[in-house]
Amino acid sequence: MNNYKTDKLFEAIGIGFPSDKESLEAFDKSFEGYTFEADVNNIDPLKILNRIKNSTVTNIDYHKRTVLAAEIVSKLYSERTLGHLKLHKLLYLCQHTTKMNLHTNFLKQAMGPYDPNLMRSIDTQFKRNKWFSYNSNDLCKYQPLENSGNHKEWFLKYFNEDKDDIEFLIEKFRKFKSDQIEIVATIFACWKDAIEKKQMVNDELIIYKFYDWSENKKKYDKDRIKRAIKWMEMEGIYPS
Repeated sequence: MNNYKTDKLFEAIGIGFPSDKESLEAFDKSFEGYTFEADVNNIDPLKILNRIKNSTVTNIDYHKRTVLAAEIVSKLYSERTLGHLKLHKLLYLCQHTTKMNLHTNFLKQAMGPYDPNLMRSIDTQFKRNKWFSYNSNDLCKYQPLENSGNHKEWFLKYFNEDKDDIEFLIEKFRKFKSDQIEIVATIFACWKDAIEKKQMVNDELIIYKFYDWSENKKKYDKDRIKRAIKWMEMEGIYPS
């Protein structure tokens, strides 16, 4: 049964979710004075409605993340260290350090936070727009195409307020190899998880979460993780 038919069925039996502010107001009036024992923050219909609207992915959302990727590649394509993994982690860090609203689905995978569909989608859009080509066998894996640079107008439109922070991150990680940025992105995700769970954030907790991420992380020694945490603190690259 598709979502439309499901919604209509629920509406027919009187439990359809309000679809706009007016419906919410009518709902509140109907149940005025009704008492219940629940966490209002979790079941507030206005907050739920806003979450539903904010989770809807549009073509503009896909275009924004492609434009951001194009800006990163335009600055780093001549670096031999730039490949899918490094671009992926830079997108993750740009999104979460600046708190920009990009529709990505970063999952907990061995190499750190990872969206399995992201790079395939970006490579396809790069080729379609004739911005960049990608070849994993080349020393410099991204090569500019005939329309390279045409993303810039869109970049300033979408990210003008964040462009300095984005530039800062691009330059900080310019020479980083894949394993170095993998460590930073994983630490960032562990740190972010601790904050979201309202845990007391300290080096030991972050290190514990880092090694608990996957067996793959045990190849990195503890001193290296400590140095990375200290570097992130000094550079201001951590969640808040």
